Amino acid sequence: MANKSFAQNITSRQENRKRFMGGHDVVTTAIVQLSQPYLDRDATIELACNAIEEAGQNGAQLIVFPENYIAGYPYWSPGWNMDLDQFRQSAVDWHDAAILVGSQDTERLGNAAKKADAYVAIGCNEHDPRPESDQIFSSIVFLDPDGKVLGCHRKTMPTFQEKMFWGMGDAQDIKVFETDIGFLGGLICGEHTMTPLKAAMIAQREDFHVSLWHGSYHLAKGPTMVENDAHQDNFIGLPLSRSYAIESGAFVAMACSWLDEQDIPEDLAHKKGEESFRNYRHSNGGSAMITPMGVPMQKPRIGQAAIIYSQCPSWMRKARAAILDSFGHYARPDLVRVMVRDAQSGHWRVAGSAPTRELQAMQDGLAFYADAYDVDPEQLQNVLEVTAIE
Repeated sequence: MANKSFAQNITSRQENRKRFMGGHDVVTTAIVQLSQPYLDRDATIELACNAIEEAGQNGAQLIVFPENYIAGYPYWSPGWNMDLDQFRQSAVDWHDAAILVGSQDTERLGNAAKKADAYVAIGCNEHDPRPESDQIFSSIVFLDPDGKVLGCHRKTMPTFQEKMFWGMGDAQDIKVFETDIGFLGGLICGEHTMTPLKAAMIAQREDFHVSLWHGSYHLAKGPTMVENDAHQDNFIGLPLSRSYAIESGAFVAMACSWLDEQDIPEDLAHKKGEESFRNYRHSNGGSAMITPMGVPMQKPRIGQAAIIYSQCPSWMRKARAAILDSFGHYARPDLVRVMVRDAQSGHWRVAGSAPTRELQAMQDGLAFYADAYDVDPEQLQNVLEVTAIE
């Protein structure tokens, strides 16, 4: 059940106008660390729905699943030296296992979220819904307690050979959702090393950040590039997630995959342990909730099934904000700012702030005159951006 060791006798004696965590004194969260039937979309969704229902019955208001939970991380290398039959079968299995947002896949997950009366963040392999594209993305699908899809975050930069599997997210993915339990956002695995991207998310004042990983491992040696980290001594996700919590002042749900070898089908194109399929062994769990001061609320669960519950008190957010307000009193916007390309207009803006009416009017005016006088609109836009920064 929920960890109560951090719930000290500190209470709010009046309503906070800024409404940390949606005005809740405590929010109960659950991180699902359950092995899934590898590359079996329907069976994995059923397992996820059951876990959502169980977590909801135990009071969870936010339920988080690891990276690519539906329906598995690509543990093989699709290089030119790969056997042709293996390549073909793997490609078919990979595409068939991806979900499509707006289909019965997300309807089933949404129904489970509605029954649980909880927000859900779940990692998946997601098909591009555009008719002309068959690209797959590494995504986080966010669902609300009404069962509706809040939105998706697509991994903006797949790591190393992941580029051979997944496309890249775009500007609309640098987004935090306003919910009844506060501001909710998330990043996937290596995105937590992308400093400007992290800053752009932190600027949107997350209360809860989901940090999704495909196991607790460290990059050390051997042809697989990874080695099991049974005690989380060198797992890069732990310091990165703890650092994100410290920098953002958010609760960080570090959700790590655990894959039981028995859940890998015997008729998979790749045999367990062969040269081209060994990396599955580093999906060994390690999930934990991390406080706004970067302290894990539990010891990592390595190599075991678990639903990890935490009670997250809002006083931690407030106390942390009094010490380090990353984009408030502790920032130096006169020296450094982070710019984000707006998903709608394609224009640049300062992270964390929506374009003002005056700025939008200037942008519209520049576009008009650029067209009227046959001037390069990008040059005029650059002038505007420099003016906005100064």
